[in-house]
Amino acid sequence: MPGRFIRSRDLDFFDTVNKELIGNPKTGKDGIINQEIIAYKISVYETDTNLYGESSSGKRYKNGIKLACLISAEDFDFSTSEFGPDVNQNASFSFIRQALIDANFVPDIGDVFEWNYTFWEVNSINENQLLAGMQENNHSVVCDAFMTDPTKVGLSRNRAY
Repeated sequence: MPGRFIRSRDLDFFDTVNKELIGNPKTGKDGIINQEIIAYKISVYETDTNLYGESSSGKRYKNGIKLACLISAEDFDFSTSEFGPDVNQNASFSFIRQALIDANFVPDIGDVFEWNYTFWEVNSINENQLLAGMQENNHSVVCDAFMTDPTKVGLSRNRAY
């Protein structure tokens, strides 16, 4: 909804420029940055839980959906303990809110993203980038995630080449 100091034409311009930069897998148009992920949502109805609401046999996920985003990954953090070496890494996945609405995808904590040959579990979501300070002009969704062990997620990467 346009406001007093920002017009709908301006909002459309922001969306057009951002889609040219990031890309749009739904229409098949690659962007200049062209970073894509595959997002998996937890299938609540297919995941078996025990008395405490815990999944003892592992989580089940719906089919993945390809999304374009801007990714900012931190450096690897290596540590060694009595169980052997371990690697940790955090990353930020920034989406255009309208692109998520078009793809009918709402990110939740616990969702899994596949990027850079590994899996990332979402641990926080921010939707606080307001254009012109107006609540109706929420522009982006930023998901913070941590690299997770593929065996804990229960997903495997299939090679298509």
